[in-house]
Amino acid sequence: MLGRREFPAPRIAPMNSVIDIGVSIEEIEARRARIEQVRRFETPDRIPVIPAIAHRFLVPMTGTSFKEYYGDPETMLRTQILAQKWLMEHIRTDAYSITGPWVGAWTDFQNTFEAGSLGCEINFPDDDIPWVGPGWLSTDADLRRLEGMDFVHSGINAAQLLYRRKMMEVAERYPVRFQGGPVFYPGANPSLTHTSDGPFGVAGDLMGQTELFVAVKERPEFVRELLGIVTKKLIEYLDFCAEEEALPSPRDLAWTDDLAVSLSAETYRELVLPFEKELRFHFDGRLSLHMCGASNHLLDIFADDLAIHEFQGFGYQVDLHRLGEVMGGRVVLIGNVNPMLIHSGTPEQIREATRRVIEILGPYRGLIIQDGSNIPPGSPLENINAMMEAAELYGRSA
Repeated sequence: MLGRREFPAPRIAPMNSVIDIGVSIEEIEARRARIEQVRRFETPDRIPVIPAIAHRFLVPMTGTSFKEYYGDPETMLRTQILAQKWLMEHIRTDAYSITGPWVGAWTDFQNTFEAGSLGCEINFPDDDIPWVGPGWLSTDADLRRLEGMDFVHSGINAAQLLYRRKMMEVAERYPVRFQGGPVFYPGANPSLTHTSDGPFGVAGDLMGQTELFVAVKERPEFVRELLGIVTKKLIEYLDFCAEEEALPSPRDLAWTDDLAVSLSAETYRELVLPFEKELRFHFDGRLSLHMCGASNHLLDIFADDLAIHEFQGFGYQVDLHRLGEVMGGRVVLIGNVNPMLIHSGTPEQIREATRRVIEILGPYRGLIIQDGSNIPPGSPLENINAMMEAAELYGRSA
């Protein structure tokens, strides 16, 4: 487990000098205003674009290996800042911040932190992001063991706390500045991963995905008990994050439950929804749900039962007309250009795919163009930037 490792010396000497990002502070504020208008369902000057480019793509752009990145908190902080500098200087985006979870200055253990704090082995390849090992939970005795686990202070979550404090210790070595703006220090208050892979997704890690789906059919009461225990653990941890980071109130939540997309709407309602609601309605701020895949059959549940404010990175398989009918004008929609098209298609194909999203969902307002979801490493920059070209061609207000 990573939490038991010794910290090696940083590979690169601390910078100390200001890291300048080649985007003006006026442009940053214009992006912020554009996104805020969309979230209020107003009409901005142009439909915004925020490509979802994660650390599997970005870390190699900084010259840092994944082994180095995950092996030392100062290297992690420095790499995140340099990755966001690279992104903002090479990718045409309306992103306006380089701090916070899943962006920069955060304890980045990807989608492993929950399973890795509840008894699962986490593997750290030398050349990739970490991944969760086999599930371990199958019996009533295992449920009792799970109940007794200290989710907040063990495994990957213990490592997150350690990495956060180490980042704060070295924050002054990494000052950052947008052109014409003030100097700031992303490491001064780095985020823990205060999001969630959702009750069903975490249960899939603990049991194994195949084993969980079999249990849904053959042992639904066992699955309910597991989901109840997991949900309480998730809420306990998220409450801890709020206190540790002094997060503002009302409290926001961004979460996912990708694994549940394979359930029928009936099974989702009966088995999973009560626990999703317990998690969601623990929060009184802005609620953002991400779900990959063909979620057409669940859209009404997300909009009505979970009352989400934002559907982020929804899958390229989602029927846009259906999505508009269910969520248009009431949920901010962020998606859904096919990421494999971005990887292997042509700029003209990406512009056309983006035009179609704008044509169908743009009239509802509340639209942000994104991939659906997570642009693969090796995707040509001209393909990524073609989404912004399409927004400028087809997404400007009259």
